[in-house]
Amino acid sequence: MATKSDGLLLRGNIWHIRKMINGELIAESTKTRSRKQAEAVLAKRLKEVHDETMLGTRKSVLVKDAIDMFLESRVGTNGYMSAVVKLRLFAPLNKNKFESVTAKDARQLAINAVAANKFTINTVNVSIVYWNAVINFLSENKYKVPEKLKKLTGGGGRIRFLTNDEEKALLAQLDPNVKDANGAFVFREKRKAQDNYDYVIACLHTGARDMEVASIKMSQIDLPNNTLTIIRSKGGLNTTFTMTKALRKTVERRIAFGLVPRNIGQGPQGRAVDGYLFPAKSQAKSNKDWLANAAERAGIEDVSPHVFRHTYAVNMLKAGLNPVEVQHLLGHKNLSSTQVYLHVLPDLAASRAANVLNERI
Repeated sequence: MATKSDGLLLRGNIWHIRKMINGELIAESTKTRSRKQAEAVLAKRLKEVHDETMLGTRKSVLVKDAIDMFLESRVGTNGYMSAVVKLRLFAPLNKNKFESVTAKDARQLAINAVAANKFTINTVNVSIVYWNAVINFLSENKYKVPEKLKKLTGGGGRIRFLTNDEEKALLAQLDPNVKDANGAFVFREKRKAQDNYDYVIACLHTGARDMEVASIKMSQIDLPNNTLTIIRSKGGLNTTFTMTKALRKTVERRIAFGLVPRNIGQGPQGRAVDGYLFPAKSQAKSNKDWLANAAERAGIEDVSPHVFRHTYAVNMLKAGLNPVEVQHLLGHKNLSSTQVYLHVLPDLAASRAANVLNERI
């Protein structure tokens, strides 16, 4: 539990500075567990701020240190891991002075990442948003900063989806019983890990949006007929799915576990209770640090819940379903919304054409 005293905030077991000085907020880690040492760091920072205010001086810092200071100010907040992952785009600049980085150099990194199919334009633009946030943070704390970046244009291009190998690797790292290189269990709270694993299975096997899956009610599930209905969150057409074997197994296990009496103080994770399939996730939109961590362990970049929706759509097209059928499964009102996935069709057509001719030889 975080406690605050005299401009020092104890977050976990590390003291952080959080103090308004001359109308500006100083928010950064002291990097120490010792209150006495933290007070010394605070006193030093107060003097620096005073000198900067009186003399009008600004300090220089390396890119790596600038990003680290920004990330330290966000520890414990939603989106912390997203910031960590997205700011890695600028790692090649780490040894440069922050203020010397030109917009052209930083922008070129973004362009190269898209050109190499490492990231989509939309994802790179999120990295740019975080980069500009670092600039704002350092500027507020009296550091020399570079020019801000403009977002890349053309975000309607190719979309990000998981390959079969990436999907298997990600699920392996989300398994509640996964172990690290030393043979120790990765997850201490198995029920929360099970919640996340089950959620990803539901996303991958329905193509539904994040909150559509998180908000699934028990009334939407018909076990005798093996169906699950997704209620669309954006005014689209509701879709009733025949459950896959994996989805059915997930639903049945959560329902069965939900019938087991909870221990005192035990949360709803891993079980279907209170009228919801995912009661813990239905309460509020939670951060996805667990997903970013699993993707990093699996060596996969650019993963978000919406990537699961893209993956489902592409898998359906690859399996031979036509765009109108995919439109129905995704709950799109208009076919134009489904056409963003059609870039996969030329490759599929070429492959099928080769198979036809090969069979004639």
